[in-house]
Amino acid sequence: MNATESERELAQRLRELATINELIKTLTSTLELSEILRIVLDRIKILTHAEALSLLLYDSQRDELVFAATETLRENAVAGLRVPAGQGVANWVARTGRSALVNDAQSDPRFYGGIDRTSRFATHSLLAVPIKQDGRVAGVIEVANRYGGAAFTEADLGTLERLAEGLPKRIDAEQLSHDTEAMRRLLAAVAAAVPSEASSLLLYDPKGNELVFTASRTLQAGVIDGTRLRCDQGIAGWVARHREPVRLDDVTKDPRYYAGIESQTHFTPRSMLCVPMVSKDTLLGVIQVINKIDGTSFSEDELRLAQSLADHAAIAIENASLYRKAFVASITDDLTGLGNTRHFNHMLPELLARGGPLSLLVLDLDNFKAVVDTYGHLVGSRTIGYLGKVIAHVIRPGDVAARFGGDEFVIILPDTDTETALGIAETIRGAVESCSMLEGNGIDISTVTASVGVATFPDHASTAEDLFRAADAAMYAIKRRGKNDVAVAGTSVRAGH
Repeated sequence: MNATESERELAQRLRELATINELIKTLTSTLELSEILRIVLDRIKILTHAEALSLLLYDSQRDELVFAATETLRENAVAGLRVPAGQGVANWVARTGRSALVNDAQSDPRFYGGIDRTSRFATHSLLAVPIKQDGRVAGVIEVANRYGGAAFTEADLGTLERLAEGLPKRIDAEQLSHDTEAMRRLLAAVAAAVPSEASSLLLYDPKGNELVFTASRTLQAGVIDGTRLRCDQGIAGWVARHREPVRLDDVTKDPRYYAGIESQTHFTPRSMLCVPMVSKDTLLGVIQVINKIDGTSFSEDELRLAQSLADHAAIAIENASLYRKAFVASITDDLTGLGNTRHFNHMLPELLARGGPLSLLVLDLDNFKAVVDTYGHLVGSRTIGYLGKVIAHVIRPGDVAARFGGDEFVIILPDTDTETALGIAETIRGAVESCSMLEGNGIDISTVTASVGVATFPDHASTAEDLFRAADAAMYAIKRRGKNDVAVAGTSVRAGH
């Protein structure tokens, strides 16, 4: 090994160390699982230059892996799209014959965002260079978003220009549109020369009027997020089951290979790194890294590096999970499984800040004291728990129910006007009234009913405290006049059951 190679290897090791140190520092700054997954994926991307990345979390209840954070290369997602004449950086390059380096695409007047909207891709920075042949511009090579998030440099531009200059000597650009394999090789060479999240070849249409996306490669996030994989399926399943890392030069020749995910992504794996995430002997998931951008195979050093990242990720994910469990416990009522007063006091102002209408129900159980006097406090607690589950079953997704204390409940109804809230309140009242026997022991609770007060923001109050007071006052008005009813704040409106 000569001095130059030693220097390059040392520089690479230092970059790896810096990336791992940065990962550790960043992971310790957050306990949000989604943020942890994003950070881990970004660091793996920087170190491996892969075409596809997946972080799968283990669902122990179903013994399955869930794709939680993914970035997958999609080929020709925008092939055939035309760039309107006079718009876009590529058209400017084709017209002037000059290259372009843009590190703030959204602020550049030449940028055309229509392709992003169609492809669901967000261009932040880009390079575009002309393909010249016989003294004219035959097309444009364009790359977007340098891999790892750094800005493009003049050196990147020079590299891409040299690649484009050599193209006509190797292959006729006019024939590329009819040679799929040649286009794939060209874009692979582009990706290897200037690692980026997207690369495209644009050629003029036969009439020479418009640039057309002839071939493209785009790294897109979330394509298979939420997809599940059994732990007896695929290489990831094997790694999860055996908790051993795997490095493969040709995935498709491995007997453990499962092609089911490929049918969804239309992406063909070649080389792969797959490593388990384990903390304190507990499996948390698997990290999968597929296909190096430059077409080479992953090395044992890269496998070691991926496992090191996975080990740090496992610790962070476990901490986030423990934090989440502790947080949920702190805002959950033990008897009912609904939110507690702390949760309600946090959520009501937060939801009000989003704007109205928002309605609040305050519910108090009628005749509950008689149940406690007859059967004791244990049965009373079970009654509250049972009716809390009844309320949880009736409310809509997005509604927030909490036990406010004793036998009183509150339900926040976001994006709900008074008329709709009145109907929901009556449904809840009816559900409570229909409960004649306590679940599990047959004790008669048919005398327990509910009085429900309704108040709406901004119609009846402008603050969280005043909204609660208005709904609470409506509920007590029912108590005074006979119980088991629904009323709106400041009126005599009743459900009329």
